[in-house]
Amino acid sequence: MSMNEDMTRELAGATPFEQRVLAEFAALNKRLTALEEKVDVRLRETRPIWEGVQTRLAAIEETLNDMRSHMKLIVKDLFQTRVRVEELEDQRRPPAA
Repeated sequence: MSMNEDMTRELAGATPFEQRVLAEFAALNKRLTALEEKVDVRLRETRPIWEGVQTRLAAIEETLNDMRSHMKLIVKDLFQTRVRVEELEDQRRPPAA
């Protein structure tokens, strides 16, 4: 016997309307409890999936950070190469008349 059933029995002098309201409240409470249980089960089922996704996202983020560092080095090297090529080209040009 649940607490809600006790409440309806304690109100022996209650009107039928009050009894119906309490009965509906008890039914609603029962449905809410069943829903909470379903949500808890789903959370337990999906938690390992979510943890796996978080692990993979962290690995992807680390890879992207590594790629960003490599790209910065490539751009820096490219810029330095361009400067050296321009210097060499300037050396090979005949002096202006």
